[in-house]
Amino acid sequence: MTTKNDNHEPTNLAKKSENPRLPNYNSQFKITHKTNNNTMTTPSSHSPPAQTTLVIGGSNGTSTLCAILGDKSKPINANHTLRVATRSSHKYLDGGSPRVWRCNEKKHLSDVVSADFLPTRILTHVGAPDSVFVYGNDDDNNNNVEGNGNNNDSNSELSPLEQAISGISSPDNGGIADILILACPVSAHLSLLRRIARAFYNLDAKGLLGSSNRPPILIGSLYGAGGFDWMSRIAFFRERPSNFTRWKRPLGLFGLKAFPYLCKSLQAGEVTLHGRYPQLQVAVTPSNAHTRNHARVLLDRVLQNSTTGKSLEFLGLSSKEIG
Repeated sequence: MTTKNDNHEPTNLAKKSENPRLPNYNSQFKITHKTNNNTMTTPSSHSPPAQTTLVIGGSNGTSTLCAILGDKSKPINANHTLRVATRSSHKYLDGGSPRVWRCNEKKHLSDVVSADFLPTRILTHVGAPDSVFVYGNDDDNNNNVEGNGNNNDSNSELSPLEQAISGISSPDNGGIADILILACPVSAHLSLLRRIARAFYNLDAKGLLGSSNRPPILIGSLYGAGGFDWMSRIAFFRERPSNFTRWKRPLGLFGLKAFPYLCKSLQAGEVTLHGRYPQLQVAVTPSNAHTRNHARVLLDRVLQNSTTGKSLEFLGLSSKEIG
């Protein structure tokens, strides 16, 4: 039995309404019910553990992940809640519901050498995120902990991004996000990281991130170029409230050396995956065995390594330490 227990999940959290555009595969894999403040998931005998992934941004990578991770016909996606936070409401919402995405993946004989004249086959993924949160520029000044750091009322209004991270008022049953993935151009990293930092400081002040004995929440990018770790430090330093002392729950950072997908979307709901990058190299901080093992579990699920046969390679001076 897999249990995802988020102590601050509201009792009136509504279960996600079924998307009429997708077949209902969920009943094959799990039964979800709520008791008091807990979300209980009773999976089938071979269901993977619960995980909640939040993808931030509206890039081609986001579209690809929506189709692949949102495809509930695949047992590997059982108990995996996928959320998207974006400003592109027209792209990821269809009539107020999460848009269904179709991804046509070209499977080459090799990820190292691929060309149009070589034999290929097409693998189709059809899926949708469990929930979509639309944020705007007006969210930047809302709920800034610097201005209301003493406000610990967990029932006060949260911004869309704070709802996506905490699971409060979310239409899915995923609870607090386990991993945040920036799927956006490198030029947008710093501004998004500052937005994320404000959200985390506010949620931490209200005690909505969980306790210190839980694994760290990972924040990272599918393409960690341009000094992602330094931009993260700058963002969290600039947004740190004057009354902040320490995190109630630990955080971690990660960044992939190369973007894992060669993909393109020319219209909403359709994306083509031309190939996957042959190497998956990632750096994490804190650079210790515990963080690497936790990152491996979460990223293996996101990148579907159990089905592609790929594996993560950790970079750094202590990257070979396994605990």
